[in-house]
Amino acid sequence: MSMYCLAWKYKVSSNQAKFEEEYGRNGGWFKFFESSDDYLGSELMKHADGKTYLVIDKWMSKADYQDFIDENKSDYDQLSEQCKPLFDEEESLGEYDLLQ
Repeated sequence: MSMYCLAWKYKVSSNQAKFEEEYGRNGGWFKFFESSDDYLGSELMKHADGKTYLVIDKWMSKADYQDFIDENKSDYDQLSEQCKPLFDEEESLGEYDLLQ
């Protein structure tokens, strides 16, 4: 059994507390995704430099994630737009299968 994961890297020069609140456990993204039974949570990690973050979103499968995004595209886009002022750079690090 594997789990589908998406990895993101963010550079945050200011607003770290607000960024951590929005992208962390019980933040806006968690609340948005948790309406899906196929969402398995997210991990927020902060680099020692204090400005670089990794976010790992975990889903049952790629199809489950894609179905959720397709069904909630306008809400996803709205939340994404709202969060843009919280970071300087956003980079997708790809899609992974978490092996268990």
